[in-house]
Amino acid sequence: MTDNKEPKQKLTLEQKIEQQEQKLKQLKAQKNAVLAREKKKQSEQQRKDDTRRKILLGSYLVKKMEDENNKQKILADLNEYLTEKRDRKLFGLPSIDG
Repeated sequence: MTDNKEPKQKLTLEQKIEQQEQKLKQLKAQKNAVLAREKKKQSEQQRKDDTRRKILLGSYLVKKMEDENNKQKILADLNEYLTEKRDRKLFGLPSIDG
């Protein structure tokens, strides 16, 4: 009886090391990809949270502006804070020349 299986080629120590280095390189690339996805996800969530804070704060200020005294105080603050012509126009503030 003869065995039809070809004998496995034995790997040298250097070849084994090279294989392990390639495997390590692939695993590091996978790890970096996972970390990049997590960082992107975290960044997107921070942007969403920031946008939500701004919307809620804006909603709060709009509600506060229903009272005329509050409205005048808020508009006075906005008059000092807003510098862009289009932003000032939204609140009926005069343009800043200069």
